[in-house]
Amino acid sequence: SGAVAADQVVTFHDAKPGLGERDATVRVADIGIPAAAERFVGPGDLRTKARDPHAEKGDSGRVLVIGGGPYTGAPALAAEASLRAGADLAFVSVPQQVFEPIAGYAEDLIVQPYDAEQLSPDQAEGLVETATDHDDVVVLGPGLGTADTTLEAVEQFLQKFDGRAVVDADALSVVPGIDTDATLVCTPNRHELAEMGGPDVDDLRSATDEIESFAADLGHVVLAKAKDDVITDGETTRICRAGTPGMTVGGTGDVLAGITAAFLATHDPFDAACMAPYANGRAAERLGRGDGLLASELLDAVPNAIRGDDDE
Repeated sequence: SGAVAADQVVTFHDAKPGLGERDATVRVADIGIPAAAERFVGPGDLRTKARDPHAEKGDSGRVLVIGGGPYTGAPALAAEASLRAGADLAFVSVPQQVFEPIAGYAEDLIVQPYDAEQLSPDQAEGLVETATDHDDVVVLGPGLGTADTTLEAVEQFLQKFDGRAVVDADALSVVPGIDTDATLVCTPNRHELAEMGGPDVDDLRSATDEIESFAADLGHVVLAKAKDDVITDGETTRICRAGTPGMTVGGTGDVLAGITAAFLATHDPFDAACMAPYANGRAAERLGRGDGLLASELLDAVPNAIRGDDDE
């Protein structure tokens, strides 16, 4: 209501939602915006809504990281990164034997141990109930390892979970073989992408069509990590070029998984998957370091990278 009853409509650059519903001929006019403006992720993608001054704890997201056992640093990095990217609360579910080191990394983490040496099917149902009851965004995979019982637990979790999850690292191999009602963002590196059934290439950017087709078949958003990240939901594909050569150091992918989870709490999955690698890569760029970058150093740089603040 209130709109002009037009016979002819000219809209710029691209079709707009709702125009097709009007009884008018719609024409899209080119005004010189290059295709690269939509193809490449940039600072404009990080524009986020200001926090509601009346918001309560948890409104900006609760993140539950399910990981650890063989490795302790990965789940902690993911959980801490989710807090730096805006989540209100970060929980880490880990075996009892690694509770103390992970709890000691940062007082901001809420570490919830279970009585086992590694994740197994015995914990899957309880973790699904916890994540569902609290509307948690789950990060599944950092530091889990590849034990058969662990992968069986991942499979059972994803079969029963219908919420939002970032799937990373060792948990990725399970995704192609299961049916799940969960909303997933998968974050493979190029080797993990190939192991999942995607293209086996050194340069992911040269295989964007194949990765898009793979994501369409998979039915989930794919954030494929490399020098140039490829993000696709099977219909739309974008490229993120942010980052530095120093990001080959271990742990940067865990930080990315946590940032993605924080954005997934408040944004569309595809948008979250585009925003996260730009924030992670921009954080590394702001540190201005080649060799010697530590993944843990990215944590302090993430908030300013998201806000776009200039370095002091």
